[in-house]
Amino acid sequence: MEKIKIKVNGNEIEVSPGKTVLQVLKDMGIHVPVLCHYEPLMPQGSCRLCVVEDRGVLKTACTTPVEPNMDIKTDTPNVINSRKLVLQLLFSERNHYCMYCEVTGECELQDLGYEFGLDHFEFPTYERRFPVDNSHEFIMMDHNRCVLCRRCVRACSEVAGHFVLGEMERGIDTMIIADMDVPLGNSSCTSCGLCAQVCPTGAIIDKRSSYLGREVQSEIIYANCDMCPVGCGMEIYKKKGANFIVKIYGDWNSDVSRGLLCKTGRYLSLYDAKERVVGIKLKDEFGYRRLHEDNLINIFKSKLDNAIVYVDGSLFNEEIEMIKEIFKDKVYSLYPNESPIPTNIKLSELDDKEFYVVINADLNREYGAVGSIVKRNVIGKKAKLMVIDKEFNSLAKIADYVFNIKDLNLALDILKKQKEVIIIYKDINEEEKSTLNSLNNAKFLYLPKETNSIGLQKYGIKHEKAKAENVFVFGKNLEGIKDLPLQNSFVVVFTPYEDEILRRADVIVGTTNGFEREGTFYNLEGKILKKEKVLRPDFDVLDLKSFLSNVLGKTEKVS
Repeated sequence: MEKIKIKVNGNEIEVSPGKTVLQVLKDMGIHVPVLCHYEPLMPQGSCRLCVVEDRGVLKTACTTPVEPNMDIKTDTPNVINSRKLVLQLLFSERNHYCMYCEVTGECELQDLGYEFGLDHFEFPTYERRFPVDNSHEFIMMDHNRCVLCRRCVRACSEVAGHFVLGEMERGIDTMIIADMDVPLGNSSCTSCGLCAQVCPTGAIIDKRSSYLGREVQSEIIYANCDMCPVGCGMEIYKKKGANFIVKIYGDWNSDVSRGLLCKTGRYLSLYDAKERVVGIKLKDEFGYRRLHEDNLINIFKSKLDNAIVYVDGSLFNEEIEMIKEIFKDKVYSLYPNESPIPTNIKLSELDDKEFYVVINADLNREYGAVGSIVKRNVIGKKAKLMVIDKEFNSLAKIADYVFNIKDLNLALDILKKQKEVIIIYKDINEEEKSTLNSLNNAKFLYLPKETNSIGLQKYGIKHEKAKAENVFVFGKNLEGIKDLPLQNSFVVVFTPYEDEILRRADVIVGTTNGFEREGTFYNLEGKILKKEKVLRPDFDVLDLKSFLSNVLGKTEKVS
């Protein structure tokens, strides 16, 4: 495409058509102040801080496309005075008292005040009191600090797809509201937290991270969430020199989730209220007694003959590989892990489709990033949605068609008439599988139950109920132990959490969990993702990967 010529601060340059003035200036390394503009969101030009001059006319750089023969000036007195006036108005409109604000020191409005040398207010301020909404479990909204940039509104709709936040009233009376002006905690908010991540001031904040430390006091660790099989990209802010995480943001550069996170990844991954298994315990006639790791290795070695292993999908690939190396083909999955209909579409290909089908999965409550993709297309771009479930599904309120799973054949009549349908499904039986396989116009995305279910498939580990004299169990989802034939077996369980089911175990080993672990896993589309170790354990627990390495170095392999 032929380039066009423009002038920038007196210098003639050639630029590609289709770019905005702001993009061109950024490419040239010219700083332009912004507040409402945020790169992943559609520009709206509401704050007016990015104004530049084109042949005597002020224009917003973020929304103005480049045109031939433009004469852009970024630092004329007219431009500078306009930006200062806008800042004065922003500071006086609400109550921006920086000293007690949670984000002071990393507030974009505060930074702009310093940049333009504002040392006093030219207009009356602190004249109106605005409400503070503390009703939400994880998020607080302080309207006193809102600058009406609408980043939160746009992120909630354009990216997260929830369409919870909006605006009420006009002009100086404009307020950011949830749903039809209800408290955020009583709204349809799914707690994805993206609004707090994009807010440039202290108007929307994460409660848990409040006053724990500034970003400059944190080291940022990039990893993938292992709380579900999606594997969203994370920016983890860990306090320098301390053993705690300040906050978690979605990673905009992640090729899996592109900034998305759900309630589980952003918040619940930091709240581990379950009782942990501490130490290594051997059952004897008096109960349990503590063991050293060397004793455990000796027991491990002595029980390898006539032994089998059960694992769940919480294990990382490296752990599975070593377990397979030790036990060969005697490794089984605690739970079924086969994909009824294999996935044949990537997460990056889900956008801009015309017809979505969600089967047996409430995407507002699980697999949240997938739900965001579906909702932003259904609500924002008017794609069709069919929900098929055996129980209540909150997606039904935005669906064009709702069917009970028993009526799958009726739904099929509608689906066959579509050009293409995207079927996102979980938990189907053989009959339902056969029915869906009859569609020639469908792409499928399978939602595995466990984080690394696909990894178990890759390593050839299948769900079977086998018997042996010695049974080893590795994992944290132990419900499946109830169905195992463990009578007269010596049972060793490696797990992070206490559970009633552990009463069946002869040896219980506490293992690392969450941000105490590192390793790789396969996400639901088959990508190998990395979970980084961020924290050192606060408990006497075993690192499973290190333990298995020691075993491999000290024992003969099982033939």
